[in-house]
Amino acid sequence: MYRFGFITLNPELEHNYFTKIAERAQKYKIECFRFAPTNINPITHHVSGEKYLATEKKWHKAEFPMPEILYDRCFYGEQPIAKTSLAIMKWLKKREDLLFLGSGLPNKWSIYETLSNSSLSPYIVRTTKAADPKQILALLNEERKIILKPAFGSGGMGIVKMEIENEKISICIDKSQEVIHSTFPNTHSAHIWLERLLNQKDYLIQPFLQLVDRQECPFDLRVLMQKDEDGYWVERGRGIRTGKRKGILSNLSAGAITKPFRDWIDTFDRSTSEFLNNELSEVLTQLPKIIEQEYPPLFELGIDIGISKDLGIWILDVNSKPGRKVVLETNPTAEDSLYEAPLVYGRKLVLNHEKVRQSNEKTLSNRNK
Repeated sequence: MYRFGFITLNPELEHNYFTKIAERAQKYKIECFRFAPTNINPITHHVSGEKYLATEKKWHKAEFPMPEILYDRCFYGEQPIAKTSLAIMKWLKKREDLLFLGSGLPNKWSIYETLSNSSLSPYIVRTTKAADPKQILALLNEERKIILKPAFGSGGMGIVKMEIENEKISICIDKSQEVIHSTFPNTHSAHIWLERLLNQKDYLIQPFLQLVDRQECPFDLRVLMQKDEDGYWVERGRGIRTGKRKGILSNLSAGAITKPFRDWIDTFDRSTSEFLNNELSEVLTQLPKIIEQEYPPLFELGIDIGISKDLGIWILDVNSKPGRKVVLETNPTAEDSLYEAPLVYGRKLVLNHEKVRQSNEKTLSNRNK
């Protein structure tokens, strides 16, 4: 039996996802465990966590050796425990005896630089690092509408829309339950607010794109891609996410709703839908290749694509730890393939690793004869 470990800061955060995978593990001769990075003993390298017992269909507390296959599902915030966990994960990923499904991606700025210097540059939104309030306000004065995005993070958290109209500066922040609007009485007050914002975290600046549907609701396309048992990228599904009217986010965490991509694309005439499908096919074929030429191997990608009213296609975000809700809600038949994919790919990694080890041992044996 192979051992498969989910690494998470909070086991309850993706309890259903981990359990659905664990329920399917037995047929692949795999045992499933879950644990936090801080529960690894630095001396023995044994782990305190939970083991899934198929006979009881429950997770039980257990101590166990480090699993051969590791699935990093850690989402890091600003808390001290998150920073400690991140340092531990960096250490783990340097160990050659451990097999991670994927190594993860760096911050959004690094990804922007990679894609903007590739064949996909026409699909990339012009992005600038936020340096100080003066620079942000100068760009706002030039563009009239801009977006501030945290350099780290996912789910649309922390995104701010800034707009200048009639010499008044306003901001819009999309919360999970409401869209918050605020106006600054003068440039000085906006400057002070931006100073506080930049002291909290690093931000990126982009021109604001009108990525809204016919009802003026923000929307985007989420595509989930994973590697199959042969290590090739395959698309598991795609769906449209639609946010609140006059809002700025189409993330599910901000209250967006989903619908099948087919329902959306069928609202266009044949030539338009063919054009969009061809453009999307080009992006989705090239993007994983470009990413893996620059960064360590990955297992999955969540790709967010914006589509403007003039049919312009924009790559908004690339996430190496995507959710599955969009695909499951818009295509429930994909459930088995989604939950079995980590097991199938993990087993492939182990088998390949064993082949390499056996080959190396054989080579050494022949040299010693």
